[in-house]
Amino acid sequence: MDKKYKGFTLVELLLGLAISAIIGLCVYNMFWQAMRLDDKMRHVHDNYMELLMANQAITKDLENAIPLDLSKSYPDAVIFEGKKEELSFITQTPKGIKRVRYYVGLPNKDGMGESMIGRVVNSSGSNSNNSKDSSIEYLLREEASLGDWLNETTTNTMTQVIATGLKKGSFNCQYAPWVKNLNTVGSKDIEYADEWNEKSLPMSVSCNFTLFDSKNPNQGLTFKRDIFLAPVDSYYNEQ
Repeated sequence: MDKKYKGFTLVELLLGLAISAIIGLCVYNMFWQAMRLDDKMRHVHDNYMELLMANQAITKDLENAIPLDLSKSYPDAVIFEGKKEELSFITQTPKGIKRVRYYVGLPNKDGMGESMIGRVVNSSGSNSNNSKDSSIEYLLREEASLGDWLNETTTNTMTQVIATGLKKGSFNCQYAPWVKNLNTVGSKDIEYADEWNEKSLPMSVSCNFTLFDSKNPNQGLTFKRDIFLAPVDSYYNEQ
């Protein structure tokens, strides 16, 4: 009587191992793709949050800009100085009236700009390494007390990082004078200029910048917004 043995043949065992390897490879690839997608989404989210914080900071300061008349005490003081790549003005903050300046640059060796609105810049991380990359810049906010600014001192000057990794040369501002009958004619009559040299405040400021993306150097997340410094009706009531 022949004996029947139960078990797997060598061919069946090799076939099972091959199928298991294929399934494992597919699962690994799916896991790796999910990790890459998660990393990409986190990168996009971080960039978006930087744009949002920068937007909120600039908008809040500009909407609270104060048209102080300093012509008698300080005839040479400019209450609003607007250039293409930076702007300075007097604004009302929770800590009192301040002179703020928005511009692009890099933190210095003394740690200037190490504190970032919303989070802290890691001096040993990628944000610090970005300073060695000629393709990026930092968007910085410099705040000084009104007295320090008028007396040209730096006793209470503070600099914060608003956004890291801006594409070099992408931060630009434009300025528009007051337009009569804006509610009637609409925004088509608003003409922006690269500089503001008037003694009064502009009607609105248009700011735009792009965050540098190392994976897509020719692209990036772009922010652009027109910010009105005061309700337009307040101008009409004075006419």
